[in-house]
Amino acid sequence: MNQLTKEGQQLLRWTDAPVGEKIVDIVVSLNEQAQKLYSTEVATASYSGVKPSLATFDEIGRAIDEVEPVLQTKAGHEGEYLRSMVNAFRYFARSLQGDQVPYGELIANIQELPSVLITDAQLEHAKELVDKGLTNLGYKGNLKEKAGAWRSDTLINPEDVTTVAENFRENSKQGTLQKVIGLPEEDGIDWIRPIRGVFWSGYSKYTGNFRGNLTFNIDRPWTEPILAQIMTHEGYPGHQAFYCRWDYLFLQGKLPLEASYYLINSPTNALFEGGPETALSFLGWDDVNEETPNVPDKQKEQYLLARNYLDYQRMFTTNACYMYNLGHVSKEEAVHYMINRGGITEIEANNAFRFFSDPVQKTYFPCYFYGRWMVGNAYKETPKEKRKEYFSILYDTPHTTNTFIKAISELTGKPFNAFNTLNQ
Repeated sequence: MNQLTKEGQQLLRWTDAPVGEKIVDIVVSLNEQAQKLYSTEVATASYSGVKPSLATFDEIGRAIDEVEPVLQTKAGHEGEYLRSMVNAFRYFARSLQGDQVPYGELIANIQELPSVLITDAQLEHAKELVDKGLTNLGYKGNLKEKAGAWRSDTLINPEDVTTVAENFRENSKQGTLQKVIGLPEEDGIDWIRPIRGVFWSGYSKYTGNFRGNLTFNIDRPWTEPILAQIMTHEGYPGHQAFYCRWDYLFLQGKLPLEASYYLINSPTNALFEGGPETALSFLGWDDVNEETPNVPDKQKEQYLLARNYLDYQRMFTTNACYMYNLGHVSKEEAVHYMINRGGITEIEANNAFRFFSDPVQKTYFPCYFYGRWMVGNAYKETPKEKRKEYFSILYDTPHTTNTFIKAISELTGKPFNAFNTLNQ
């Protein structure tokens, strides 16, 4: 249903008032609690202007109890989406307040993802792709030697990281507008800055009114091909494009109030990170069969190698995340595994550990790996003539992990094996 807001815009609702407002209130109140407890923003975008009114976890729990029965009778996609989201809110609240819920149960209910270790067969296949890419570029020796030489050859000085990132900004935005989605004229990134002392690599901050800022961690080593991956992830057609598009759709009455936010630790996470993880592929920058006037084929070889290299490393950091949070290994063993089995630098391994051991981020971390394969496989399996429909599913329709998988199955007309890593 639609109704006019005070400003005269069309407001799309999936539920009767005040249920929609209460759902958003739960989200922004969870954000307030996370900031009080852990100084962490978890509702990284909220477009409706609904303010938090639930001052305790008990009040949040009672609000969840009130909306859940209403949603049980909601049919179709809208009902499935909302029931999954509200169930996740309950589990996220329990995690935030320190309830001893098993990690696998949290991941299954908050993100609708499995919590199983990536197999040796998957790791070996990913390794072969990296090794092949390095060999094709002329590197010799074992994998560690070839990867080290490649990283050395493409390394960026820390003080130059933001300058190189700036060089990607306009090219990636134009590619987004031409190949992926439209954005309002007011859209833009106001600044790109360096930072030190954090555990993440890059961060996209949406500041509202279609604007955003990007920050890159220059403690970690950056190469040009890897920075291209992260820049398109954080900017266009990644997070900035998603945030801006959703804001625009909400103002147009095309995004419902009940989905007018982004919440860390919810069933939307694999989509939200999977899109940016696949962003460079959306631009065709890693595919010699795609027309990209400003990115020559030699550069595409570098970018495809970087994609495969990051996939390989992500498998080890995700395994370390599960092994640690499931209680199988200590911190020292997890870091040792990433460095010695995954070839990850000491800085990056310790940053990954800080990320997946964080009380808030520990239940977020798996969505990068699973999202990359879910969204990337969906893109790969979608025929070119259906890409417009694919991007509408990805950018314009509220989805959980399960509803996205169902939508892709319907789009392609066949069962969708979302997390398959062996068909690359």
